[in-house]
Amino acid sequence: MVMATITVNDEVKQELKKIGRKGESYSDIVNRLLIYYCTKKPDAELNDILENEEFTPLDLEAI
Repeated sequence: MVMATITVNDEVKQELKKIGRKGESYSDIVNRLLIYYCTKKPDAELNDILENEEFTPLDLEAI
């Protein structure tokens, strides 16, 4: 596996430590956050569409 170095400020580092679980590396924490973000973001976008968009009712009898 290729490793990369990323720079974060001290505040971000401290927040990552708070989020981290015992034995987790920073890579593990960031990976878990990315998985959460990637699964929740579509839900949030869909909810926004459902709450803020207008829809034309579907006439099921016409199908």
